Amino acid sequence: MQTTSLALLPLTSHILPNGRLPIRIVEERYIRMIIDSAKTMSGFGVVMIDPSQVGPFGRISTIGTHVEIIDFYTLDDGFLGINVEGQQRFIIDAITTEPDGLKMAKVHYITNWPDQIVNANEAYLAEKLEGLYQQHADINQLYTLKDMTNISWVSQRWIELLPLSVSEKQMLLESSDCNRSLAILKTLMPT
Repeated sequence: MQTTSLALLPLTSHILPNGRLPIRIVEERYIRMIIDSAKTMSGFGVVMIDPSQVGPFGRISTIGTHVEIIDFYTLDDGFLGINVEGQQRFIIDAITTEPDGLKMAKVHYITNWPDQIVNANEAYLAEKLEGLYQQHADINQLYTLKDMTNISWVSQRWIELLPLSVSEKQMLLESSDCNRSLAILKTLMPT
């Protein structure tokens, strides 16, 4: 099992492989992280903060996603905005904190969910997701390409969007495929 060192950006939201997320960067430590990431083209890790958790890494959940920056821009308030795209899931093995407070983690990667073709009894989930994108231009504009025929892609986008608890999302992220998330989605959104 190969380990890698990644800077961590703890957030209250999460991103999964092939997902996209706009992020507002304010703190100096994260500006440094973005500069380093851009120079080395290495990306960084996005992890969820769980305010109810006190685990081995404090409030930081153990599963995250390695992301790459796909766009930079200046926000109306003058702060840095970036869009990132999820690449690979990982599990945190250890965390250290640098002098400026930036968390660095030793991580090992876990296999992303395999692609699965949408079948007839799952198609409505893709249709509802497409409808949601059409209603919300800010989310829709993040995706130039959508893989609505891949139920793994669809499931991951729903997990990112639905107001599930951090522990529920982490439980789904631990899965080796999208089947557990599909069962939950079908319960939350019956046909």
